[in-house]
Amino acid sequence: MSFEWVSYFTCEECGLERPSVEVPYDRLGYAVCPNCGAETRPAAPATTDASTLADG
Repeated sequence: MSFEWVSYFTCEECGLERPSVEVPYDRLGYAVCPNCGAETRPAAPATTDASTLADG
């Protein structure tokens, strides 16, 4: 008996949950909700301070 891992997509906007293979992706590879059209993107930093501008 084999086991198959299934990855799920959950939309932060509308709460839709679907297996990842059923969700369309944009040209950059980010998931697009098939229900509401919301795109998933990495969040930008909320603030920038001196420590994030330093090189080390």
